[in-house]
Amino acid sequence: MRILVLTSTFPDRLESWNGIFVKEQVSAIAKEHDVCVVRLRVDYTRFKPFFSYKLIKDTTLGYPLYRITVAKSFPIYNQFNYIVAACYATIKVLSDFKPDLIHCHYSYPSGIVASLIKKFYKIPFITTEHTKIKTTFRSVFHRILSLFAMKRAFRVVAVSNTLKAELKAVGINNVEVIPNVINIERFKTNKQNTNPFVIGFLGSMNSHNKGLDILLKACLELPFEYFIRVGGAGKYLEYYRNLSRELGIENKCGFLGEILSPDIPSFYNDLSVFVLASKYETFGIVLVEAMASGIPVIATKCGGPVDIVNYTSGILVDTDNVDQFMNAIINIHTNYESYKSEEIKNYALNSFSSIPFMLKTNNLYRLCLSK
Repeated sequence: MRILVLTSTFPDRLESWNGIFVKEQVSAIAKEHDVCVVRLRVDYTRFKPFFSYKLIKDTTLGYPLYRITVAKSFPIYNQFNYIVAACYATIKVLSDFKPDLIHCHYSYPSGIVASLIKKFYKIPFITTEHTKIKTTFRSVFHRILSLFAMKRAFRVVAVSNTLKAELKAVGINNVEVIPNVINIERFKTNKQNTNPFVIGFLGSMNSHNKGLDILLKACLELPFEYFIRVGGAGKYLEYYRNLSRELGIENKCGFLGEILSPDIPSFYNDLSVFVLASKYETFGIVLVEAMASGIPVIATKCGGPVDIVNYTSGILVDTDNVDQFMNAIINIHTNYESYKSEEIKNYALNSFSSIPFMLKTNNLYRLCLSK
């Protein structure tokens, strides 16, 4: 099949995290189908009042990648201008790559563009949603257009059952769950080590959603020697550094800053446990990466992790609960021999590798084209 992937997020450089989950999906799909990617975005540093865009083709990834960048326009008119320009530029790509099906990531703007193309070119589309519905519906305008696009998709794919429930709550019933995929082969099985007991955290610090403060407080009274390896950057990085000082555990924390994409597998080396203390996640890629490294995990019951973590791979706790986090860390430390690296890695392989992902995705593609 010939699949056009339409997305508003995709890594701008090889080492970037941004949109890496979309790139992982594309890499898996490209092994079995002819794929072309169109990345849409607004350049807010360049002002052009009417219909100005750049179209750049990149052929370095093994499949064509078209980067469509639309200049910003007047405030209210800007989004309309974005959609029209993005649609026009995408239609130009269709002259080079004639797809059987369009696979969108996010209903806005990709799903809107695909809806218009479907109307005039009769090309069916599916949409994968990655973000909580409140973020998608960030204005009345976005809510109306996102619902319009999702209701015209053959299927809306949610990356977790939590997101599926959110979509159904706003009237989207054509929903199917297909979890994100990661390249398991990138990650070597970790040699289990508890001396010292190394606790890993990896995530953005541009908000407090990842719950690093909960992890730091949970470690304050641990009854054994430990070290916290913190990966990630953002505007709150200094806040968390200062918090570790205030708690008196600064010497037990290593703040590594941004971990570039090629260096992510090595980040997990020598970890004893990986922790995700988020307040909300639609999925939780870092949990799967840790499990692909054979590392047990602790995560909150904040959405996506409920689908990921089981008794083989780790422990789930309530959000914002310092005591539960502390007890979970102690539990894993005490019963560490019961967490088998190969069992954890095999669970990740059987659940989140390209094999189960492509089985579900191919079934969906075939069903879509048969209608």
